[in-house]
Amino acid sequence: MELINSDLDSDGTTITEVSQNLRFSEMRYRRLFETARDGILILDAKTAEIEDVNPFLIEMLSYTREEFLHRKLWDISSFKDTKLNKEAFKELQENRYIRYDDLPLETKDGRPISVEFVSNVYDCNGIDIIQCNIRDNSSRKLAEIALQAATRTLKILNESNTALINSQTEQILLDEYCRIAVQTGGYKMAWIGFAEMDSAGKNIVPMAYYGNTGCYSELSKITWSEGDYGKGPTGRAIRTMQVQVCENISADPTLKNWHNKAAECGYRSLIILPFLLSEKTTACFSFFGTTSHTWSSPERELLQEVAADLAFGIKALRTAIAKAQEQESLRISLEQTIQVIAETIGQRDPYTAGHQRRVASICTGIGLELGLSTESIHGLHLAATIHDLGKIGIPAEILVKPAKLSSIEYALVKEHVNIGIRILKNVVFPWPIAEIIWQHHERLDGSGYPRGLTGDKLLLESKILAVADVVEAMASHRPYRPSLGIEAALSEIEAHRGTFFDAEVVDACVRIFHEKGFRISE
Repeated sequence: MELINSDLDSDGTTITEVSQNLRFSEMRYRRLFETARDGILILDAKTAEIEDVNPFLIEMLSYTREEFLHRKLWDISSFKDTKLNKEAFKELQENRYIRYDDLPLETKDGRPISVEFVSNVYDCNGIDIIQCNIRDNSSRKLAEIALQAATRTLKILNESNTALINSQTEQILLDEYCRIAVQTGGYKMAWIGFAEMDSAGKNIVPMAYYGNTGCYSELSKITWSEGDYGKGPTGRAIRTMQVQVCENISADPTLKNWHNKAAECGYRSLIILPFLLSEKTTACFSFFGTTSHTWSSPERELLQEVAADLAFGIKALRTAIAKAQEQESLRISLEQTIQVIAETIGQRDPYTAGHQRRVASICTGIGLELGLSTESIHGLHLAATIHDLGKIGIPAEILVKPAKLSSIEYALVKEHVNIGIRILKNVVFPWPIAEIIWQHHERLDGSGYPRGLTGDKLLLESKILAVADVVEAMASHRPYRPSLGIEAALSEIEAHRGTFFDAEVVDACVRIFHEKGFRISE
């Protein structure tokens, strides 16, 4: 049968074929629309009412189809508080295109998501329509957030290690870790608490905190018991020794006592890292975030490393303090021993005891003049206090003999330095006390005793003690003669400056008497 002209399109296509093509095109579009893995909205370009919505967006935002249709975009709660308002619609009408790469939405059930939103105005057979494509990029956003958090945490770890090295006290270390968590890590607040393991109340005592501490008074109420203030993540962390995470404080029923105060202080999320200091001491390091936060595995692991380093630092400081206290106790014990020795000498030979005290005073004066360290001067003073310890092995009648000693008697007196070293050789001092005493009768030119050591073999402390010993002996009364006076004593050491005695030591000794007004104390 021959076709009439009205049954033909301009290109020779039949009306039936056109109709079939249109149906096929519509079916293809509908299939793409229904199966797309992005959310799609079709809006009336004049009224902004939603005309169609695909299943993917319905599933993404948890609404029904009916809840979308014939409503304006900004009337749907997911979009209500976003940039997609009436002004944005006007901009879209004018520019025919808008795009937001990270548009925060919230599903009907309150779950936050981030989407990429692209909207275009299309001419459809002379009628404008708006197509909105909505792609859920929450996973990418979470990955970016996780990467940023891990980077921040690495910075925390780096700065914390520096604090670990430089902190001189436990409190400084705790304060620094909290400060770094806030200033470098960007957390709202950080605090460190120690659990009272033996207390009936099972309290967690805040030891350090930094940041927005408006809730600090609330921290002091936290326990690790099963009561209201112990049911939260902090109490659980102490009880289980497991990291506890709260991604949304306001939605955590165990923190109901905290909801209002946390919101007031700007706390949205929380992570608590427990760590062990000893069998009887457990602690926790807590970080408060400013947003509802998913704590990624890398971030948690790095923060656990921070907490572990803190535990190590506290233990190291406590060990160092204990060691220092032990050393100080030993030091005090040794000094008390030295004083007992000096007093024992005094009971047997009052002259020698007084001589040692006065020599120690002169040594201290010379040491200060030479700029010796406090520690060196202290050791020198103690050595001088017992430098004639060996005389305890010399017969008393020789020591107090009111006449000149015979050569045999003098040789016996000279033996006191060897007796002294035999007494002290197995005693461990923080200073070379035994060697100082053994050398105090040596001379720079090797003419001294008992070993004939020369200048480069002598300790500076021994050189000082040698000068002070001669000055005091000449300036004081002896059993066999009266005092020769301080000027005679100073002239003697100046006469042997650089030969018997160290030149700098001699000069320092003369200065303290002539220029500094030093006097020999009794």
